[in-house]
Amino acid sequence: MKKLIYALLLLLVTFPAMAQSLFEQYERFLTEPRTYVCYRPDGKLKIDGKLSESSWNKAASTAPFVDISGEGFPTPKYETTAKMLWDDEYLYVGAVLQEEDIKARLTQRDTIIYYDNDFEVFIDPDSDGHNYFEIETNARGVIFDLMLDKPYRSGGNFMVQWDCPGLKTAIHCEGTLNKSKDKDKYWSVEMAIPHQALTMNFNNPLKAGNTWRINFSRVQWLKEKGPEENWVWTPTGRIDMHMPDRWGYLYFVDKKVGTSQDELVYPYNQAIYKLLWAMFYAQQDVYGKQHNYLRDVKQFFLTDKELKDLPADAQIEVEATQNTYRIAITNPAEGIRYVINNEGRFRSEKILAREVKNWLWMRPNKRPDAEWQKWFALLKECGISGVMFEGYDENIYRLCKEAGLEAHHWKWTMNRRELLDKHPDWYAVNRKGESCHDKPAYVDYYRFLCPNHQGVAEYLAEDYVKEAHKPYVDGVHLDYVRMPDVVLPVSLWKNYGIEQKEELPEYDYCYCDVCRELFKAKTGQDPLELKYPMENQSWINFRLDAITRVVDAITKAVKADHKTISAAVFPGPSMARKMVRQDWGEWTLDAYYPMIYNKFYYEGPEWIGRSVKESVETVNGRAKIYAGLMFGDIKDNFEEALDEAYNNGASGVSFFDGPDEEYLHKFKAYLDKRGFVVK
Repeated sequence: MKKLIYALLLLLVTFPAMAQSLFEQYERFLTEPRTYVCYRPDGKLKIDGKLSESSWNKAASTAPFVDISGEGFPTPKYETTAKMLWDDEYLYVGAVLQEEDIKARLTQRDTIIYYDNDFEVFIDPDSDGHNYFEIETNARGVIFDLMLDKPYRSGGNFMVQWDCPGLKTAIHCEGTLNKSKDKDKYWSVEMAIPHQALTMNFNNPLKAGNTWRINFSRVQWLKEKGPEENWVWTPTGRIDMHMPDRWGYLYFVDKKVGTSQDELVYPYNQAIYKLLWAMFYAQQDVYGKQHNYLRDVKQFFLTDKELKDLPADAQIEVEATQNTYRIAITNPAEGIRYVINNEGRFRSEKILAREVKNWLWMRPNKRPDAEWQKWFALLKECGISGVMFEGYDENIYRLCKEAGLEAHHWKWTMNRRELLDKHPDWYAVNRKGESCHDKPAYVDYYRFLCPNHQGVAEYLAEDYVKEAHKPYVDGVHLDYVRMPDVVLPVSLWKNYGIEQKEELPEYDYCYCDVCRELFKAKTGQDPLELKYPMENQSWINFRLDAITRVVDAITKAVKADHKTISAAVFPGPSMARKMVRQDWGEWTLDAYYPMIYNKFYYEGPEWIGRSVKESVETVNGRAKIYAGLMFGDIKDNFEEALDEAYNNGASGVSFFDGPDEEYLHKFKAYLDKRGFVVK
């Protein structure tokens, strides 16, 4: 209850802030930064501050500087522009600052230069928003250089003791310094910044094709009527230069200046980048008010404005605690995940192609070897990894394996009619006293064994090991690992003229003498005397545990034989427990194939995703989840159904009753589009 109240309070607090879309709310911080394409000089540069060489003349000037807060603020009184060049040793920066009265009072290195009128360079070579550099100079050429581990907004520290090794600078004044009586024109700055001084500890050295983040600032501190002015190349949205995400893009081209006009290549998907930073600023605001972070994507109230430009298959993830968070947006088409954390550290990481395995449930039938070979080759080509065969035919299994597919023996578990004559007492009994031996539920083939009868678990374990020993069998696949359906899927009610709004006694098993005595010995209660057996948790758990013990015996025997074991189970552990006394979330199999036949339950494709998610969360990495899909149910929503399965964590899918050749090729195209690697 406390958690619920807290969640509601958090939503109430954050919702007003989110009434606008994030893009609207943080518009000033999300404008497109300016860009610059940087070329090599066509000759040697003399660092004299004059910018008189032909290379500087050919280099394009940046757009004039604007107010740091961006659009809507006054145009700067004096124009400022910059240019850049590069070679194998230096990044060259040239700037021209119009000024009617050139002033510079400070003379000592590493004093706070912006207390004069100054020019500042900010550089983040690896574009992660951390470990960046700042170099400032006044009109005397006095340098203030420092390195910052992270922005001040994230608790960053500055290291003034860092001096840029090998830095060359020069100032030229077109006018007179510190003489206010005359009228000056401009002062110009020329810097040669050794890239080794900036990149020695980074993975993004100065080389063609790379992109750095850079910005320039001009602070007009010495004014008769304050406050100071802050003019920049690319605006940050507020008076704060320490927002590396807002700096411009500097793109290096391996051509001489004046010989080409190239377009900037962004280093990452701009739509994803924009959304990540919008979410970052939202987290900052929430934390400032609540000392807590949003912990779920839904709490950001993302709208079409934020989502419409994302890649089609982009996946957004939020992981957060009270004091930390990580937001990731994955672009499967690129094979890249973009990540930002609570300290504003941005990075992109390559993700390995997702490996999946996909399956078919099939019944062997008689057809020529050539047809089987063609069929198995098609399955392999179209992304199928293996087949669960109901029954065994050594030749078919061999052909399947020769095609590079796995071959698993699919066999019923608790539903066994072969013991009707030999062990009639082994069969489950309902609450009316009727046995599956001679009065099966629903249909004649429903002949379920009682899991508590002595000898049942041993018989089944031996039987599966026998199947696992057969040539070409890679593993065994359990089916009907449960009690009879105490509740049928709603679509089947009409078939039997029933409405199972409650547990009906004729479908409620097992009330055999063995189970009654075992339960009585354990609890002191006879299950037949329970007033509300469907609500008695001890009685429910008794039957769940009985099936689990049988599965444990089979699993132990099969794994001792070094074969894999899996099972077709009901969709979602919660439904399985309720409908068929199957607690498969507690088993120890290698893989589970929840039969998420959505139309059985009058559900759409989105229900597949919910069921897969519950299943994946339940096994928590202990086993694989392969979404079992009825082909007829998903044929009209094929890709949507697949997306729901894969996007919610399925390790693959398994098809029943299809697909045909046309849809196998569609499946192959889908896997290729998603960039999946089929194992």
